[in-house]
Amino acid sequence: MPHFKSHTLTLPALPFETTTQEGKFYFLEHYISAYFKNHSLLHTRYIPHNLPPKDFFLSIKSPKEDQYLIKCDKSSKIAPIEIAKTALLFLANQQNSLISHNLTPKNITPSFKLPFIKEIADIKKMLEDSTQTLWLEIGFGSGRHLLHNAKNNPDILHIGLEIHHPSLEQVARQIGLCKLKNLLIFNYDARIFLELLPTNSLERIFIHFPIPWDKNPHRRIFSPSFLTQTHRILKERGTLELRTDSKEYFEYSQTLAKDSPLFTAKEAINQQNPITSKYEARWKRQQKNIYDLVLTAKNTQKNTKGTYDFTFPSADSIKQAMLTQFAPHKFLKKDFFLNLEDLLVESNSTQKPKKVLKISFGAFNYPQNHYIIIDNKVQYFKEKPLPTEANYQSHRLLCTLLFEGLNNGCNY
Repeated sequence: MPHFKSHTLTLPALPFETTTQEGKFYFLEHYISAYFKNHSLLHTRYIPHNLPPKDFFLSIKSPKEDQYLIKCDKSSKIAPIEIAKTALLFLANQQNSLISHNLTPKNITPSFKLPFIKEIADIKKMLEDSTQTLWLEIGFGSGRHLLHNAKNNPDILHIGLEIHHPSLEQVARQIGLCKLKNLLIFNYDARIFLELLPTNSLERIFIHFPIPWDKNPHRRIFSPSFLTQTHRILKERGTLELRTDSKEYFEYSQTLAKDSPLFTAKEAINQQNPITSKYEARWKRQQKNIYDLVLTAKNTQKNTKGTYDFTFPSADSIKQAMLTQFAPHKFLKKDFFLNLEDLLVESNSTQKPKKVLKISFGAFNYPQNHYIIIDNKVQYFKEKPLPTEANYQSHRLLCTLLFEGLNNGCNY
């Protein structure tokens, strides 16, 4: 994680603007935690040339009396990581008592990768505008299979999901070098991402060499609920294709498929593919078996997805006691949860200060982290939650707490 350490911390007079070769950086507001000592956030905005702005927070902590640690905030992490590194390097150069940093610039600029790493808002517009056939690869790793498919199937729109940032940026660079126009990559948990996709929208889904989680099978992506969700988004005769070196994972997935009325299954061992991934090459050198399981959707479903409103009432009606008497609190419900983690208040404001509420919520198996800006209006920072039922129920509870009060919220 990019960071620097300093004995003291000097911030520029906010708001502050600086221009780099790649675009402009704005250091906007500094928010100080009302609950956790020595923790704050710096709202930072990067505006690249000819692309939409990117907002994120830099985290500032003082673990020791004479030491500050400044790094990219995990909950608002941005890609490519060079964007955060550039912002941090600028701040590091303002310090008179710098201890250390890991911010050495690379030759690959953020603008080279940035157009190919998409945000969640992009998928909505893309699906609205596109009439192309869609293929999805979950956990593309080094990207060999994903890039091969995109190069050899130019009329198909390919979507790649990967939660490992170095892999994401490596593939983004390859997309630029190969000048591929039919490949979009996202940094999202697949189980959450699938909720966004329209019913009957995909032709093929690939899952190649997922982490087998043999000791923690509950963490596997294959599950009854995952099969239900993939069946919803696949077209009739669409396929879900698993390739793994783990016999245990293969047999586990076989059992799920046999118990499911939604798919027909076909198995193969040591089937040769046109492209060999990095992991597959390693397993073959070790003379391990490679297992394939192809599930074919039996029929299509009607679109049963609801619409969810993630807006807030007017800021004038917020219950101030929730803010002035804030304390972390977790609400556990049957199918979702809401965790109020922190409240941060804008520093050095001569007017009514802005506030930032940090929360996590949603489904227990795949929670989401969010910030909420409380100013003249109340809104989610960067983007609204993904439109899932668990997220929507969490949002409703949050509205009850903020606008009706804690007692009502506890009885929700």
